[in-house]
Amino acid sequence: MKTIGSRISYEKHTDFFTIIVSSKIEKWKENAMLIWLIAWTFCGCTFIFFLFDPNIKGDERLTLWIMLIFWIYIEFKTVRAYLWRIRGVEFIRIDSDRFTHKKSIFNYGKANFIFTNQIEHIKPVEFKKQSFSKVFNESFWMIGLGVVEVKSKNGNLLLGAQLDENDAKRLANEIKKMVKGL
Repeated sequence: MKTIGSRISYEKHTDFFTIIVSSKIEKWKENAMLIWLIAWTFCGCTFIFFLFDPNIKGDERLTLWIMLIFWIYIEFKTVRAYLWRIRGVEFIRIDSDRFTHKKSIFNYGKANFIFTNQIEHIKPVEFKKQSFSKVFNESFWMIGLGVVEVKSKNGNLLLGAQLDENDAKRLANEIKKMVKGL
């Protein structure tokens, strides 16, 4: 298996190519996410506890329900991002018929594909240097979008979540070579 940077590995098989992009982050970031997740879970348990307090009525109870709905949404997103960071992987398979991409957590995830012969271009996504979307996409507490775009007549795939610019360029070049080599 060959590597690009510290998070990408790829291999040529007899009839296809496979690429694996790891979602691993530094241990201190993983620990910070876990601490934040525990604190956020404690807040939600507090909301639930006070929902059953008989002294809370009317608008206070409605406020608690609204806060709990917000809490559930953020809890779901945080758990998903944390699981992505500890067990998430992007699988890419390129063969003569299909270009398949799957973001997987514990091997669960939906695979998306485009037909290889319909690929129009493969290039890194260009973010403005100081844009909100760039900062947001690179935040370690988010799963993030891909930084390499594979565009075809029938749709686009974004792959390589939160890769730096150099790794994104190198990945795009390797994918181009793989597609041409089929």
